[in-house]
Amino acid sequence: MKDLAPLVHKTVEFAYRGARLKFDLSHALFSSYDIDTGTRLFLKEIAHDEGICSAGSILDSGCGVGVIGLSMAASCPGTRLVLRDRDLLACAISERNAWRNGLPVACLGLDGKPTPAITKNPPKHKKLQERTADLIIAPGLLAEDDPLGPYDAILSNLPAKAGAPVLVSFLSRKAPALLKKGGRLAFVIVAPLAEAASEYCSAAGLALIKKVSTKNHSVFIYEKSAESQPAPELAAPMPAKPTTETTQQARPTLETTRQAQPPAFGKTGLPGSYLRSKGQRKLGSYKLPIFGIWGLPEFDTTSYATDLGIEALVKACAGSLVRDFCLINPGIGLPALWARSALGCDRIRLVSRDSLSLRAATTNLAAAFGEAVTSLCHSSFETDNIGGASLDALLCYPDEIPGFDYAEADWAFIARVLKKTAAAVIVASPTVIARYEKARPAGMWKLCEMKKKNFTALLVRRMA
Repeated sequence: MKDLAPLVHKTVEFAYRGARLKFDLSHALFSSYDIDTGTRLFLKEIAHDEGICSAGSILDSGCGVGVIGLSMAASCPGTRLVLRDRDLLACAISERNAWRNGLPVACLGLDGKPTPAITKNPPKHKKLQERTADLIIAPGLLAEDDPLGPYDAILSNLPAKAGAPVLVSFLSRKAPALLKKGGRLAFVIVAPLAEAASEYCSAAGLALIKKVSTKNHSVFIYEKSAESQPAPELAAPMPAKPTTETTQQARPTLETTRQAQPPAFGKTGLPGSYLRSKGQRKLGSYKLPIFGIWGLPEFDTTSYATDLGIEALVKACAGSLVRDFCLINPGIGLPALWARSALGCDRIRLVSRDSLSLRAATTNLAAAFGEAVTSLCHSSFETDNIGGASLDALLCYPDEIPGFDYAEADWAFIARVLKKTAAAVIVASPTVIARYEKARPAGMWKLCEMKKKNFTALLVRRMA
C-alpha cells in the first residue's frame, strides 16, 4: 500500500459518547477542513437512541473518512460495524483513522478478499474500550446488496450527488431490505431533499421515530416494523435519451416518479438504479454500445477530453503493437472501448480510486466485447501489482488533489510500468499539463502537445 501521509493535511480531535478520537482529513475527500456540520448534527441526534447504540450490527453506508462508523465503533465496543464507500481512498483513510485510534479493523479489497493490515505501530492515544466485535471496511455502493448484512441499524450521511434514482432505491428498497425487523434506518440529508426522502421511507412502510431539521440539514430515524416491506418499483419506461433537465449537473432532486429498471445489469452486477442511459455511441470511427451511469460524467455525450485522448492515442501509438493498455481514471470507460476496437488490446487495465467508475468501465467493456478482452481493476494508490515495464500504452486523466504532488506520483508510476519505446498520453487543462511538463523525468521524451477546446494532451515516449 502506498503511504497515505502525503494526502493527509489536517488531523482533528473529536469526542463522542465518552470516546476521544482523532481523524485525519484530506483535500481529496469531502469536508477536508473539519468534520462537517451534517455529520455533527447526525451523531448528536443518534447519541441517545437506544435502538442504535445497543444495536448488534451497524452499517455506515458512504463512510467517507469514517467519522460516523468509527465513532460508533469506539463508543459501542460490542457492536459489529461495517463501513462502506464507493471511493477507495475514503476506505483507505477510514482504515488509517481506525489505526490512528487503536481500533482493530479488517479491510476488504475490490475482490472482496482481505487486504494487508497496517503494520506500523499507531500513534499514542487515550486507550479506548477493548472491542469485542468485528470492524470491517470495504468498498461498496449505495443501493446495492450487501453480503455482510442484514443489520440492526443502517447509518448514512447521504450524498446528494449520488443521483435521484440511486437515493430513491436506497431509501425505499435496499436499506429496508438490509434491515432486520425492528432495525433502525438513520440518515442526514441536505434540506432540499428532506421532504422527498421522507416520502420514500414512508413508501417502504418504515415508521418515523425522530426528525430534526436545521436550515441546511435534516436528520431522520426510522424503524422497520414487522409489517414493513421494501417499496416496489413503479412501472415506468426508461427514456431512450435523458431530457435537458436530467442532463444538468446541478444538485439532483428526488423525483416523484421512478423508472422500472432491472435489479442489476452488466458483468459487474451494477444495481439497476445506476443505469442512466443506454445506446450506441461513436468513438473515433467505431460505433459501440454504451451504458451511461448515474454519478459519472459522459452519460449521454462524449467529452472533449475523451475525444482529445483518443486523437492523441492515434498519433502516439501509430505503428505500435499495443497488447497491454492502461487507462487512469476511466469514467465510464470510453477510451478503453476505443482502444480495444482500434488498437486490438488483449488486456486493459483500469486504474481509479472510484469503484463505481471501475465497475462501469468493466460493464461497458463486457457489453461491447464479452470475454474477448481482459479488464483488470486497480486502486489508484495500490498499483504495485502492475508489473514493471509491462504496458504498451497508457492514457491518464489526472486526479487533481490540492496540496498533493500528483504529477510527481503519476510520473513515478508511468516511468515504472511503461515498456521501453511505449507511449503515454496525459490529458488535462493547460495549467495542469504545464505542471506535468515541468516535472517530466529524464527518459520520458516529449513527442508533442495537442489541444482541443480547453484541454491539452501531452504525448511522451519512454526512451530509457
